[in-house]
Amino acid sequence: MVPFLSLSRSLVLDSWYVMLVAGIALGSLIPLRILSRQIGWGRSLLVVAIMVWAAMFGAHLLHAALHPQAFHNRTLELLIFWKGGHSFLGALALAPLVLLLLSRILPGLCFLAGADAFALGIPVGLVFARIGCHLKGCCWGTPLPENHPLQGISRKLVENHLLDLHPVQLYSAAGALLLFLVLVFLGKRCRSPGVLSGAFAFLYGAGRFFLEFFRGDSAGQRVFGGLSIHQGLSLVLVAAAIGFLVLLRPSRTSSGCM
Repeated sequence: MVPFLSLSRSLVLDSWYVMLVAGIALGSLIPLRILSRQIGWGRSLLVVAIMVWAAMFGAHLLHAALHPQAFHNRTLELLIFWKGGHSFLGALALAPLVLLLLSRILPGLCFLAGADAFALGIPVGLVFARIGCHLKGCCWGTPLPENHPLQGISRKLVENHLLDLHPVQLYSAAGALLLFLVLVFLGKRCRSPGVLSGAFAFLYGAGRFFLEFFRGDSAGQRVFGGLSIHQGLSLVLVAAAIGFLVLLRPSRTSSGCM
């Protein structure tokens, strides 16, 4: 773990925030470029900035909902969305609603085409964010078996024991990169608006469900017959993605608006 990056004696940066900012910056370039063809650079910058806020705020709200004790008598800290923890599934709940609202307000902004643009950029941001989680030591994994080839990559003090853990953050980063490549491949073969965002939701939900089996920080949040809360939410996301893809109609997807 490298929780802090020391650039000089007087400048020490939080490694997770550094990677998060890098991920947001690079991940935003994709939807920014795509949206600029629809609504121009100025409005595209505004939309991307609002969507970044919506994603961060939604992720922060879900984290607060899952850890209410951390915000007991500190309700106003819910507004400080850049601190206090985040759960990415919350971003996927709030951000689409905000994008839908923006598509009703801004002329030329189509919801389905916009969702596809952000679906391509999000995995890029996730790659950097999850590497930041690994450096910070958050979102840790379950203990590795003895003599596992990955021992030494991720170690954490858990209940006064230094354990070798599954580097699940790096699994997530690799999964996000693979997701990006799949979406790029799919985007070259399917031009129907909405397909990329639906595919993203389905693949991310399925991948997150699987990776949760290796998440050690979710061990105390087992519900739904032994599944974690995040696995339950991932199944909801997969079901919603399937329904979304089924309901896409040629009459709607031909223009990219909804």
